[in-house]
Amino acid sequence: MFLKNIYLNNFRNYSDQHIEFSGKLNYIYGSNGTGKTNILESISFITFGKSFVNSPEIDCLRFGEGEFNVSGNFESSLGNEFSVSLNYNSAVRKKLFYLNKERVPGFTSAVFGKFPIVFMTPHSLEITYGNPSERRRFFDITLSQISRIYLDYLRNINRLLKLKNILLKSYSSGGKITGFEFNNLLESYNDKLAEMASEITVRRNVFVKDFLPYLEKNFRYLISSNDTPFMEYQTCLNGKAEGIGISYEKENLFSEYRRKLEEFKNEEIARATCIIGTHRDDYIFKLKKQNENNKPFLLKNFCSQGEHKTYLVGLKLAEYEYIKDRSGVEPILLLDDILSELDSDRVEKIISHLNEFGQVFITSTESGYLGRLKQKVDGRDISVFKIENSKVIIR
Repeated sequence: MFLKNIYLNNFRNYSDQHIEFSGKLNYIYGSNGTGKTNILESISFITFGKSFVNSPEIDCLRFGEGEFNVSGNFESSLGNEFSVSLNYNSAVRKKLFYLNKERVPGFTSAVFGKFPIVFMTPHSLEITYGNPSERRRFFDITLSQISRIYLDYLRNINRLLKLKNILLKSYSSGGKITGFEFNNLLESYNDKLAEMASEITVRRNVFVKDFLPYLEKNFRYLISSNDTPFMEYQTCLNGKAEGIGISYEKENLFSEYRRKLEEFKNEEIARATCIIGTHRDDYIFKLKKQNENNKPFLLKNFCSQGEHKTYLVGLKLAEYEYIKDRSGVEPILLLDDILSELDSDRVEKIISHLNEFGQVFITSTESGYLGRLKQKVDGRDISVFKIENSKVIIR
């Protein structure tokens, strides 16, 4: 799958811009603040419905305008063509999506995963350095792009958690609900939460088991030593998984979640928030170093910045391969200003990998990488764009 072209109207700093892309490599360069990232951000809007840098839609409006439009045309490996467009109106704070010119009721149900993408930005380092929410988001996006069932469970449990939080806050603040009504509704919510959490936990455990070989392969490709990456899935049920990819029976998980919810019921009421559930899960990254003892190190606490970056690149390359193998579709790869973040060895490894990818977008503040890119990719397969004064100039 590749993106043939895109049209931006009142999106960020682009008032009216049409761009034709190469099906292989697209190199976008220009000074900081000129709008390089905005092009990749627009691609994320029509591939999974939101900004890949987590910006709200209102921030993506061109100054002084009331709505923006982003539309693009895709072509599959079989030659099938698809058009996707998004309209955002600030007056009603609403996004409208169209697939092949027909309105779709919800982006996630109709389009999400149909045009898979993998993106890496300087902010991506938060996956290894940051809070558990960053790791959950990374893996939730990966899993959701290849499993509609997982995406549906995730959407449903997030909706239910919001409803339960409203109930807890209302009761805590003396809202108009009796203790009997509150307990009945809370029990109903907890039953549904335990059911959905069980489904998500099973899928996350299986995913960790399936994903680890992809991580090991791509991590080793990036280094010259025999260092080995590990991943563990941590839940509120057991604190830390004993091993990788533990397979639980859903019935047992349901009972464990119900027990845990009952155990922390009074604390949830006192704090007026949900503290038990898959929204508190984490993925633990470890690294076993060559010539060290047999105990792997926690990446977050004991590894260098260079090791963090290598681990991150390994994760992203693994994500690409995993999605490709599981969906049968080559994802679009977005590399936003990451070449300057990595040392020359890691940059060379990524560049030498380019022929193994489908369509790639790279942004940079300089044109200097082009010579090295052309050594790996046929120049006829490279489109070069310079961003200047909010305009895209084809070079």
